[in-house]
Amino acid sequence: MPFFKIILFLFFLIIYVLAFVIIKPFLLNYKRLLSTLVLKISYLLYLGILLICVYLFMFYGSSDIENQLSEILFFSLLICLFTPNLGILFRRSFTKYREHYNYFFTIINLFIAFFILIKLNHNSWFLH
Repeated sequence: MPFFKIILFLFFLIIYVLAFVIIKPFLLNYKRLLSTLVLKISYLLYLGILLICVYLFMFYGSSDIENQLSEILFFSLLICLFTPNLGILFRRSFTKYREHYNYFFTIINLFIAFFILIKLNHNSWFLH
């Protein structure tokens, strides 16, 4: 079991490093310097929180999850998984309102990261 934990930790670390390389947080657009920076940092923060929570939940989470998770919460968590990823993926499609788009998804990323932490703490799935 400890070998599997190490392998999974390395896998999640590789995912995070790849996201860091692909997003290039230090390569900034000089027209939209601040909005680009906060979007990239908020996405990396969201991804880090998500990967840490998934890792902890897999090894230290409740085995009775299906009785604790309502349909609304499950649907909300699915939205939380996909929304920031779609936001960072489609950011180059918006040229006219790109700065507003960046700030909007920064707020969404931070809200979702906070939501994940609150829900995991509220349900005590791994925080004992």
